[in-house]
Amino acid sequence: MDKKNYMKNSEGLRQIRTLIDEQKTVMMASHLDKIPFSICPMTLQQMDEKGDLWFFASQDSDLFKDIAKDNRVQIIYTDNQKQTYISIFGNATHIIANQKKEELWNSNLLNWFKGKDDPNLALISVNMENAYYWDNENAKLISFFKIGKDGSVKESSVSSAKGFVNL
Repeated sequence: MDKKNYMKNSEGLRQIRTLIDEQKTVMMASHLDKIPFSICPMTLQQMDEKGDLWFFASQDSDLFKDIAKDNRVQIIYTDNQKQTYISIFGNATHIIANQKKEELWNSNLLNWFKGKDDPNLALISVNMENAYYWDNENAKLISFFKIGKDGSVKESSVSSAKGFVNL
């Protein structure tokens, strides 16, 4: 298995950016010191040029309140089709930025909010501290069998890429 460790550099952000290439529903865990911790599905709106992850949230949600008390979050990203899995740890911040709301707003959000002027609508920005990923699309797990002369079956495989990114 190919292991890489990216230490606070642009190469690490580029690697994560190649894995997170579209809006996606992720699981965001908060209140990490509590067992069980709180978790909820969130739609990742954007990974910006600095590597911050952007989400919309309701100001009266438990997640929003948890972040006010303790801003540490864990994000679990999965893309089964591409066989990509990422665990991201970071610090979340409530953001009031009308220009960013305009930039990120899309009609799918009408399922949860009255519109981009909904007074309950808030932005959450997550500054990633580190991430751990498994990328099976770009280094596919290929398993095949070889049959020996004596009829025995020998398995051979090429494994996936995984790595740790310290941002």
